[in-house]
Amino acid sequence: MSLAQPATLFPSRPPSRLDKRALIRSTSLRTLLIMSVAGATTIANGAARANSDDPQLKQLEAQILQIKRQNQEEIAGLEREVRQLRATQQARPAVVAAASPAPATPAAVSAAPAGQVVYTQPAASLTTQVSSGNSPSTPKLIESPTHQFGFASADGANTISIIARLQLDGADYTHVNPQGGLIKGAGPGSNAGGPLDSGFNARRARFGIGGTFQSDWAYRFIYDFGGSSDSVTTGVSGADTSGIENANITYNGFYKPSYRFPVAADVGYLDVPLYLEDATSSNDIMFLERATPEVIATEFGGGDYRSVIGARSNDSRYWVGAYLTGPQSGSPHTGADNSAQALVARASYQLIQNSFASLHLGADVDHLFQARSAYNSGTTGLKTNSSYLALSDRPELRVDPTTILNTGGIPTKDGTVYSAEAAGAFGPIYAQGEFFHYTIDQFDHGINPTDGDANLLAPTLNFNGGYAEASYSLGGTRRYIPATGAYSGVVPAENFSTHGGGWGALELAARYSDIDLDDGVKPGEAPHVTGGVEGGKQQGVDVGVNWYPNVNMKFMLDYINTNVDKLKATTNGSVPTTDAGARIQAIAARAQFTY
Repeated sequence: MSLAQPATLFPSRPPSRLDKRALIRSTSLRTLLIMSVAGATTIANGAARANSDDPQLKQLEAQILQIKRQNQEEIAGLEREVRQLRATQQARPAVVAAASPAPATPAAVSAAPAGQVVYTQPAASLTTQVSSGNSPSTPKLIESPTHQFGFASADGANTISIIARLQLDGADYTHVNPQGGLIKGAGPGSNAGGPLDSGFNARRARFGIGGTFQSDWAYRFIYDFGGSSDSVTTGVSGADTSGIENANITYNGFYKPSYRFPVAADVGYLDVPLYLEDATSSNDIMFLERATPEVIATEFGGGDYRSVIGARSNDSRYWVGAYLTGPQSGSPHTGADNSAQALVARASYQLIQNSFASLHLGADVDHLFQARSAYNSGTTGLKTNSSYLALSDRPELRVDPTTILNTGGIPTKDGTVYSAEAAGAFGPIYAQGEFFHYTIDQFDHGINPTDGDANLLAPTLNFNGGYAEASYSLGGTRRYIPATGAYSGVVPAENFSTHGGGWGALELAARYSDIDLDDGVKPGEAPHVTGGVEGGKQQGVDVGVNWYPNVNMKFMLDYINTNVDKLKATTNGSVPTTDAGARIQAIAARAQFTY
């Protein structure tokens, strides 16, 4: 959710348009000059009438009248522009909105330090007027600093804007070992075998609307037509699910400077702003995909498409929020996929924040108190004690749907994720990282997902994961967004243009991630004896280069090197011995457009 200084975010103007602030200062002088020309034309008109029979004088008189009309039209046009500019400056927020719009996000209500950009009202209403009718009650065509177009009522209290996001990915799995057999869809190293398939994917293809109603209310509806859907079977990796990504309402009536702790309330489906990486828009993340440890954490009750009700508050430095979360959109209300219920909370603070440097710290907690529940659908339809939680992820790429890192369905009473986040910027250098600790309380005598037999013991499982990433930018910087408690993508100082403009911004990035989903398993002993689970261990090293031609476009190139150590699960209580891990190298690219 990137921000920029006002001078770099407003739409480029053609050469005939002067800077409007300079226009105000020069209007009086230009008006005097034009009036002088008009006066001279009046004298010339009198001379022309003295001998109206002369054809040359008639021609001169016609030219003078034409010049006079043009001058009058120009004066009237300049006066209209001055009136519109003054009205816009009076209504314009003190700062500029994010380059990637926040989902019905309220804003900081306190003044920002020098050089810092913050929200002052919901992103959907941060606009500049493009045109208006002659009547004061005529609706206006509006444009945000990131060129998001829409309409607003005459008083600006009611708005509607178009939202779009397109991310086109292509990837080549250059090295996979073991490669497996020829049967597609089975993971590397499994008995059936199967290579990871290179290809093309519309990772996100979102379209929707957002805006405000009566100033205090904000709304958003976004449908995602993208994603690699290699199955229509619910629960299968890559399966097609509901495309409702955002459908929410926000109340901002308590987000006013008169309140010491302004609060906004959300309800509906949205991207839960839990964890630093998840609070960062997918438009602005450093690599094609978020790090696996963060993705695993969202399976406890966060992430995209999630139904929520909750509240949040922020100023220019702090961000705090808490949500009660439920099923993701598209989850059935009966059957084995009845989804989790959780309580999530996040708090963060900017210890340092100025135009050159920043330091961010935060903590998060996600408590899952109702896991997915299986049903006895054959008879009573009642819930059984086989509620489960499955932790899995693809190798930080989404072209092939195969998951290698996978615990299987753990019989879960409840679970919790604790995390710590840190980020900072120093000029063109930016770095961030998060550490996660995952705990799962198991049901007694639940079916062990690693060997398929009933557990003799049911210990609390403990897993750990984390990542660290850093980048160096040329021609732009990442900036803190108080409304989300996270950082933007790189905002170019100059837009790329072949007609005398700049070249945009370039970002060089690197990331290391590590996660361990093994706990309680003893070598040579069946997992159900100890109640342990072997989901696998994964380490990833990614490097990339990102080019930002402007605030609406981004081109990414990543090299991905992922190692997964895992044994293939059994189904008869025997000890797993077959290697189901893989060593994966891939090259992936993305072309992105958003407004």
